[in-house]
Amino acid sequence: MSSLAAPVGQRPAPRRRGDPVTARRRMVGAAILVAGVLTVAVGWAGAQAQLNHEVAGHVMLEPGQTLWDVAVATAPDGVDPRRQLAALRELNGIDGAHVDAWMVVLVPAR
Repeated sequence: MSSLAAPVGQRPAPRRRGDPVTARRRMVGAAILVAGVLTVAVGWAGAQAQLNHEVAGHVMLEPGQTLWDVAVATAPDGVDPRRQLAALRELNGIDGAHVDAWMVVLVPAR
């Protein structure tokens, strides 16, 4: 019989409050809780920042369709499609010219 095993019929003694294993578990649990709260807070702040732009609708890009095509189709009367293209890029966070088919593009409200 192992010296670590409790005698038959007896339970092992419960861990005391100052036990290093229990303290480590509590620290890990607290760290996970703090990380979760921070993740939610950052996500909420980002969502609020994105909601500051008014959105008129959205367009799903079809294969072969470009962002220029969307700008021309969605530009309000009297608005230069180049300004609409710049607004589309800013609202959707698009830096380059590459867009993928089936990408959803938010259309800014004017």
